[in-house]
Amino acid sequence: MQTISVNKSSLRRGVLFLIGIAGPALAGVVLHDSAAAVVAAVFGLLLSFSDQDGPLSGRYRILFLSAAGLIAGAVAGYLLRDYRVAFWIVFVVGAFAAGLANRYGRVPAMAARHACMALSVAFGVPVIQPMELMFSAGTLVLVVIARALDHLLFGHLPQLRQPARTDPPDPSLWLRFALAYATAAAIGLWIGIALDPERAAWVSTTVLVVMQPDARVSYRRIVSRIVGAFIGVIGAYALAHLFTTPVLLLIVVLVVALLIPHHLPHRYWAHTALIAMMILLLYDLADAGALGRAVFAERLQDMLLGCTMALIGTAVAFPRGKTKLP
Repeated sequence: MQTISVNKSSLRRGVLFLIGIAGPALAGVVLHDSAAAVVAAVFGLLLSFSDQDGPLSGRYRILFLSAAGLIAGAVAGYLLRDYRVAFWIVFVVGAFAAGLANRYGRVPAMAARHACMALSVAFGVPVIQPMELMFSAGTLVLVVIARALDHLLFGHLPQLRQPARTDPPDPSLWLRFALAYATAAAIGLWIGIALDPERAAWVSTTVLVVMQPDARVSYRRIVSRIVGAFIGVIGAYALAHLFTTPVLLLIVVLVVALLIPHHLPHRYWAHTALIAMMILLLYDLADAGALGRAVFAERLQDMLLGCTMALIGTAVAFPRGKTKLP
């Protein structure tokens, strides 16, 4: 019975992911603006992750906090592009807060992490187009409506994973983790900017997502992300050359979107592979098949750099004999 419940929960989450990603993607095809559709679809992906078990009020709380974090991070990153010192101060403080927020639960941690991700992405964007803003606003409205309908039809969202075990608090270990988390993310972002400012967010995002307040989970995620990214990039490259028409490629993207949350609890490598595949296919769709082999190789390089920083950061964050924070 528990397996059936988990499968039903995964299906509900999959449909919600599909709606959040399909809406802007289809709008981009209809309005002939694939670039804005990609931005809004990734926004919809992050909003879809911003969900939790339980009543609609709690689900809306994490949604709006995450949306606020994404918007605030994007605005700050865009405004601080020409003020490097201020940008780095804001990013390091934000990453430190995101690491420390894990102590207080999933909701504040996700909102803070998404703010840092948006900050690093906006820093490398030369111009924000009005259609990107309109598509993103429409995606938020679509996700809000979809979540309300989901609750109206099916009630509370069942738990997908067991809650993490907690230990007595130790503030010094949390400060150590937050410092290591912020340092690893900042160095990863600095390396990414040195390589290519538009690619930098891929490196820092890997650190922000992979590093967890549990050393074993972090190490497993690092390995799983490497495996998943290789599979996702190779799969995206093959699919982009197999399905060369926009309609077929869009169908593949929507199928992948539906499968993303199903693998999160137990197969993080597959979860990572599907996300990498979907994002790369969206970019290929936006560029009308212009993505070459070099772009796919760059994604692997960025992921490996991010995982390396996460590995070092995790090793520094946890003293010998300590593998989990309270």
